[in-house]
Amino acid sequence: MVKFSKLTNPVWKTSDNLRDPAVFKEADGCYHLFYSRFSNKDWNRPENWAIGHVKTRDFVNFENDRDISPKGYASPGDLIYWNDTWILPYQSYPAVPTMLCYSTSKDLVSWSEPVFFLKEAMELPWNQAHRVIDPTFVAEGSRLHCYFVSTDLIHYERWTNLVGHAYTDDPQLKEWVITTVEEPLIGAAENAPDGAENVAVFPGNEMVGSRWIMIFSEGLKKQHLAGAVSDDLMNWKHIGAIDIELQDWMRVRYGAPYVWKETDGYVMILMGENESAETTFGLLTSDDGIHWSMLKEEKDKPMQSIHLYS
Repeated sequence: MVKFSKLTNPVWKTSDNLRDPAVFKEADGCYHLFYSRFSNKDWNRPENWAIGHVKTRDFVNFENDRDISPKGYASPGDLIYWNDTWILPYQSYPAVPTMLCYSTSKDLVSWSEPVFFLKEAMELPWNQAHRVIDPTFVAEGSRLHCYFVSTDLIHYERWTNLVGHAYTDDPQLKEWVITTVEEPLIGAAENAPDGAENVAVFPGNEMVGSRWIMIFSEGLKKQHLAGAVSDDLMNWKHIGAIDIELQDWMRVRYGAPYVWKETDGYVMILMGENESAETTFGLLTSDDGIHWSMLKEEKDKPMQSIHLYS
């Protein structure tokens, strides 16, 4: 069992810029960390982007770091087990148009080529940019929910990212019902006039009094975390900004939260950017999923070694 209180932030940094983390914990205690690998500092070249995957049992030693997608993809979401298959959603990036896709696996080692889905979301009336990004999957019985982000170019003062929702009862993930056709699920807010992105959804608890909790990146220029709660995954009550301690590894910008449940509470992994434009990952813990405490920070923490296997 990982003693998260003994770890220090940032928990992982490499020579690449690490973005958009998602974590899956196996029954044997092995953690799978999926993320966007951004290399070579040229944002607009597809060959500099890929879905990375690494394993760890303690968030100190990381093994078998490798790409599991072709180049030109980013922003992995929740890994789910659906109809006897592992499914990992992500997006094409940065080539236009950016679209949602997923890969499947039987063993969490070999992954299929990207399969595109929910293309109809590109034509929503509040998606003038005709792009769909940041997929989040939530399985609820035989129904699969998908939260996604699209961009409004005309109804706000600036380029504004908005969160939409769809669900499917189709085992093949081809037929979707979009519940946010006329308006987005999450729009612009007073302290976030340019919208929201990077949604994390996880089960609630008695302390919160709701079945589901959502934490997302609110705002683009002045990004911070915000939350919402729901009992049905479709109707959400906004609970406002979530205050967290600011540390050096995420002093310039932070976001892209991902949350999972441990036996003694919740853990959040967060992307942070420091003043040298490096993006790394750090961890927070919570008893209720709403109030969060940052792990202690180790200043000038050395880059951690990665054990590579073919």
